[in-house]
Amino acid sequence: MIRTKKILFFALLALLVSCGGQADDQSSADDVIVENRYGGVFRMSISSYFKVIQLNEIQKLEDSQIYLQIFEGLVKYNSKTLEIEPGLASDWEVSEDGLTYSFNLRDSVYFHDNICFENGKGRLLTAEDIVYSFEQFYNSKLTNSAYSVFKNTVVGGNEFHDGKADSITGISVDGQKVEVKLAEPSLAFIQKLASGYGCIVAKEAVEYADYQLVGTGPFVYDAKNSSSELIKLAKNIAYYGKDEEGNQLPYLDSVVFEYFEDADQEMDLFWDGHLTFLSSVPITKISEVLEERIGDFDSKPPKYILKSEPELTTVYLEMNMETPILKNKKVRQALNFAINRQKLVEKILKNQAYEIGKFGITPPLPKIFNDYDFEGIEDISYVYNPQRAKELLAEAGYPEGKNFPSLEMQFKAGSTDYLIASEIQSQLRSVLNINIDIEAIEFNELLENKAKGTADIFRTNWIGDYPSAEAFLSNAYGKVVPSSKNEPSYLNSSRYKNSKFDEMYEAGVRSKDPIEANRFFSEAEKILMDDGLFIILWYSEDMVLQHASIRNFETNSIGYIDLKSAYFKTPTAEEYAN
Repeated sequence: MIRTKKILFFALLALLVSCGGQADDQSSADDVIVENRYGGVFRMSISSYFKVIQLNEIQKLEDSQIYLQIFEGLVKYNSKTLEIEPGLASDWEVSEDGLTYSFNLRDSVYFHDNICFENGKGRLLTAEDIVYSFEQFYNSKLTNSAYSVFKNTVVGGNEFHDGKADSITGISVDGQKVEVKLAEPSLAFIQKLASGYGCIVAKEAVEYADYQLVGTGPFVYDAKNSSSELIKLAKNIAYYGKDEEGNQLPYLDSVVFEYFEDADQEMDLFWDGHLTFLSSVPITKISEVLEERIGDFDSKPPKYILKSEPELTTVYLEMNMETPILKNKKVRQALNFAINRQKLVEKILKNQAYEIGKFGITPPLPKIFNDYDFEGIEDISYVYNPQRAKELLAEAGYPEGKNFPSLEMQFKAGSTDYLIASEIQSQLRSVLNINIDIEAIEFNELLENKAKGTADIFRTNWIGDYPSAEAFLSNAYGKVVPSSKNEPSYLNSSRYKNSKFDEMYEAGVRSKDPIEANRFFSEAEKILMDDGLFIILWYSEDMVLQHASIRNFETNSIGYIDLKSAYFKTPTAEEYAN
């Protein structure tokens, strides 16, 4: 049913396991008896301009990746296994009914030094900071994206958001212990706390005249030397974390995130050692990586590591349900059937995708979604069928595209994104004889446009914040849509409403058993696919590159990055002797 990655030299990738070359300004000391892991700068690129926002306003993966080096939550992911581990909470307990979580906070955790604190000195983390942070999850401001994630979760949270209560009744404090009561059981609650939305903030930083990026994490935001194109994080020398031998974390001196408009420049900087890690090899550079540079991966020791694994990412087109013609289900279905997804993947992506979009919005990863009815969803989803597309459009009242209005599609500015949009535009014109105007938009502006519904169709890359179908199906949950059309809708930006979908979705969210939850989510997915709201294009499997000298650095399907234990060490031939 689900096919694996189809790229040249894929079998080689199994041989390219951790280790490799030494990059510029990346320090190591291999000739000492006691290994010195300290020093060096980790550098990676980002795909759009950076701007300082509050945690509850995060919408981009790269913002979350940056912020999770600065901030921490009560719990965190293990970046290799994606299991939940202690964060600011040293441990926690869950009641038998799944409704009460009790977190015990670590002692001696301090916020970063910052002008928002008295005398500029970071203060001790307290249980009251947890309470305040939960209030930020439920803040009533229009730009609060976190509320869509935590809505209907904590007792009293919705009432606090709606201004009906001055506090969240489901949260109580006893010394260093914080108790959180849920309105209903939630398998995903602890995972949501591990996401960027679940991080803990200081009231002083949030309410300072200019919002301050101040957390308790292993790295400190260097505001003075950062910009929209260059984000610098310095080592937190007062970080509480230690390694297994009791050594101070983090090891790295600093972390740098940098924006480049030119993908070719990114690749050159990676080969030159300026960048430590590339989260996605540009389509135009695949042959260079797999053919011209193959010796650098196959050598013992290798200079670089190449990885490719299915991601928790779905690429799709979402239709604006406020556009009159798109309210017609047969029109939406016709558009779905008219697009040749296989051609998009083969012609433009050069097969750099896990699978074409024929299983719904939830990526078909059986290892993560056990007992999910992907086969049943595939039966009612869409593959290229131009004849059926024409029939449906005629049944909708637009035979051969006659009198069909032009629609506007917006997408993130970028060469590959433009090629995809152009191909979709061409296919719809060829099959249905309709016109789609396409427009490239800067990423931050695109996110705002989606929330405000300023176009008819939007290209979306959705990455799950946590490994649950809930993280994807929430994009169609009708009860998070604002009552006013003038308010932005950050999660369900299509403003789709279907009571049957909501019923199945909510049943899945309430389930205490993962198998039962996936059964309900699968049924919700079938309703969604039948409605044709989304045009699922493909599921991602990008090739990622890193210098082999970076150790204790793991990549995973959700793009979660944890750099507190990462360090540089030049690999040796002895490591590859066998």
